[in-house]
Amino acid sequence: MEARSVLTSAKRMSGIPFSGIRKVFERVGELEKQGKPVINLSLGRPDFDTPIHIKEAAKLALDQGKVHYTSNYGLESLREAIALKMVKDNGVPANARNVIVTTGANEAIFLAMMAFLDPGSEVLIPDPAWPHYEYCAHLAGARPVHMPLPWKGQPFDLALIESLVTPRTRMLVLNSPHNPTGSVLDKRALQELASLAIRRDLLVLADEIYEKLVYDDATHVSVASLPGMWPRTITVNGFSKAYAMTGWRLGYVVADERFISAMIRVHQYTVTCATSFAQYGAVAAITGPQQCVADMRREFDRRRRVLLDAFAVDTSVSVIKPSGAFYCMLDIGGLGMGSAHAASFFLNEAGVAMVPGLVFGPRGEGYLRLAYSNSLDNVVEAARRILVAAERAPGTPMAAREDPQQ
Repeated sequence: MEARSVLTSAKRMSGIPFSGIRKVFERVGELEKQGKPVINLSLGRPDFDTPIHIKEAAKLALDQGKVHYTSNYGLESLREAIALKMVKDNGVPANARNVIVTTGANEAIFLAMMAFLDPGSEVLIPDPAWPHYEYCAHLAGARPVHMPLPWKGQPFDLALIESLVTPRTRMLVLNSPHNPTGSVLDKRALQELASLAIRRDLLVLADEIYEKLVYDDATHVSVASLPGMWPRTITVNGFSKAYAMTGWRLGYVVADERFISAMIRVHQYTVTCATSFAQYGAVAAITGPQQCVADMRREFDRRRRVLLDAFAVDTSVSVIKPSGAFYCMLDIGGLGMGSAHAASFFLNEAGVAMVPGLVFGPRGEGYLRLAYSNSLDNVVEAARRILVAAERAPGTPMAAREDPQQ
């Protein structure tokens, strides 16, 4: 038997890297400490303040001494509000017993994977995708299997996805609107994926955190609302993106009670319950005026359109048009460098922080994720800097003309 020091981390940690997104974020902090201003387009964090009525509700809860544990499941008033929202907005037949309030959508995903993936199980994960899915699956001992979903105008290929299903496949992860591409799965594609899940007896984990952020003719459809899907779908959502509440760390999971029974036991032995007074703010978020959501969506759309216009020129970089969320993928194929190299190049040469596409999976290589969750002025200036720097990147025609050795 191999001897191991008790000071060595568990073997499962060998496949868990530090977050590639957070690496960029930390590097930005280092540069800013050195006095080097950076336009940060790396983090999916709305730049708006949390709406005042939500903050006032949390303040009132503090003033009233509502600072103690809540039920493991969360405040009953919040769970009732979430369930009513799911019925009215999403067409999902939920009640308060179908809801767990979590410390962000991150924890909700972790709960689902820990509760339903066994060592050796396989889980289908979109590629590219937010890396949280892959590494939560690893922590559960499962094997992530990358599946292609259309995001650059490709046709939807259900047969290719089904070819990845094996007797070990337990779960199918869907994220629409999508991080990092900003793509939105239409109802027809979702119906085909639902039929696959039913036919092959798969559990679906649907991350709908960006549901309020759709543009043009795109619409959001909850997978759990489709025929036959409520009994096999775990829906994850939260307050971070639609209500600018990233630091509040509040999310939720909605599912059939038999799924809730398993997930609540993971929740009990990790975080116990979400922060009490923050939950009162979340009640105000769901039950209060929704104009704040519409206003933020409108401003994100404005920034999106500005970006599309800026990159409509004939240049060595371009963007893939997004239909949702607040991300787009910057195509760097004309630069002749990998995504990690390109991210470093634009950070150092242009003072613009973006995330290497490879962080999101093999199909993200050749792209950088650009988050337009920053001010309009910063988005405009970032686009200008990117375009100027791209023309001077090693290997581009402009750089070749300016190189005295050429």
